[in-house]
Amino acid sequence: MIALTVRQMQYFEALAQTLHFGRAAKLAGVSQPALSSQIAEMELRLNCRLFERGGKSVRMTDEALAMLPRIERI
Repeated sequence: MIALTVRQMQYFEALAQTLHFGRAAKLAGVSQPALSSQIAEMELRLNCRLFERGGKSVRMTDEALAMLPRIERI
């Protein structure tokens, strides 16, 4: 079982809502680098990409879409 922190789940949910690292960081009340670092740590722990980053756009992967309802229930 892979343990995620409450903080990581909050950051994941903020990024899923906004699809923008800067706005998600503002929503979560942290710096953008802090949010990015925690999302990267989640992806490393889960061994999968959760968000596709392309220039100024962010898109949720199928893995992230599958995970979102579970995280929202917590």
